[in-house]
Amino acid sequence: MNMKRFLRARDQHCRFPGCRRPAHVCQHDHNLDHAKGGPTDTANLALFCTGHHPLKHPDLDDDTRWTARQLAGGLIEWTSPLGRSYVDRPPARVMFV
Repeated sequence: MNMKRFLRARDQHCRFPGCRRPAHVCQHDHNLDHAKGGPTDTANLALFCTGHHPLKHPDLDDDTRWTARQLAGGLIEWTSPLGRSYVDRPPARVMFV
């Protein structure tokens, strides 16, 4: 299975906490920026909608930037500008795409 299909099946929606924008309108993105050594593999990629994807860009000020870190099992740990952590879990059901 290619990476894009795997991510659509695993994530099914935007991985920002509470966002449920469907996978087909989301962007594939590195959790650890590729330019900073982040690998292009499913352990470092997730789906983010166009509204939440820019929240983690390095050109944002520290008081508005979120960070995303992928944990084992496809969990995404988000850290807010205030330092609070939120974990988004991929849906538990299996999906064929």
